[in-house]
Amino acid sequence: MPVEPTPRRRRLGTEIRRAREALGWSQEEAAQQLGYKALSTISKIENGTQGVKLQVLPHFFEVLQIHEEARRSQWRELVRRAAEPDWHQRYQGVVDDPLSDYLTEIEEAVDLFHWDSGVLHGLLQIPEYERAIIEGSRAWTTADDIERFIAMRAEHRRVMAERQPPLKIWAVIPEGLLRQEVGGRPAAKAQVEHLIDLLRGDPNTTIQILPLSAGAHAGMDGPFMLMSFATGSDTVTIEATRARLHLTDSESVEVYRTTSNHLKSDALGQKASLSLLKTIAKELAS
Repeated sequence: MPVEPTPRRRRLGTEIRRAREALGWSQEEAAQQLGYKALSTISKIENGTQGVKLQVLPHFFEVLQIHEEARRSQWRELVRRAAEPDWHQRYQGVVDDPLSDYLTEIEEAVDLFHWDSGVLHGLLQIPEYERAIIEGSRAWTTADDIERFIAMRAEHRRVMAERQPPLKIWAVIPEGLLRQEVGGRPAAKAQVEHLIDLLRGDPNTTIQILPLSAGAHAGMDGPFMLMSFATGSDTVTIEATRARLHLTDSESVEVYRTTSNHLKSDALGQKASLSLLKTIAKELAS
């Protein structure tokens, strides 16, 4: 029976597709191996338009050769929570499907690498910086939409702050972004000071600054996020104003993993990054 293709159902479908492809099976072959009479069943499951019941998961584990307990545990959790209202249902009109998928995915992720020359990751932003970014984007037409979007972001930060284990974030931030006076000099200074506090005191957040002197670098192709999951399968999210592209194929993911490693190598180490952040904060105070 058709079901709502919620982000968690789509996520499970992606995991099932990866397991099938690892075995070299077509969708029809997987359907036969799993005992489905309709050969289109696997296509529907992988698209998230057909659900999987918790009691049949052991059969999936056996046939698709899912032996790692971490993967089994995540699949069970995705099935248990498959029908929960997602972010675009709770915040209709201000959260679209691609963003909703991302917000749900990040709740499941183990760690995240972020690179963007235009804006800090939302989980690193202070309220003044966040509001200035949202208002400056001109993406929202009414004050009510802005407030609802900010409320959604606040709820998502709360969810992420309370989750266990915590998400590990590694951000490479270009120096020029930190010198941009987003929200005015006081807000920009407060944002840099917040990053200093995170760098000093949050073991789950790693911050490196890419100095202007680095010149050309691997991140000039554009912003991206690389998320890793307990299953060992990673995804890449590429953002634009009104679109988000999710890449799950291993070849594309590996390209961005290499890019993230180059950015880490090009950026300053922790001690030098802290020193530069202090310098920028001092200059913004003058």
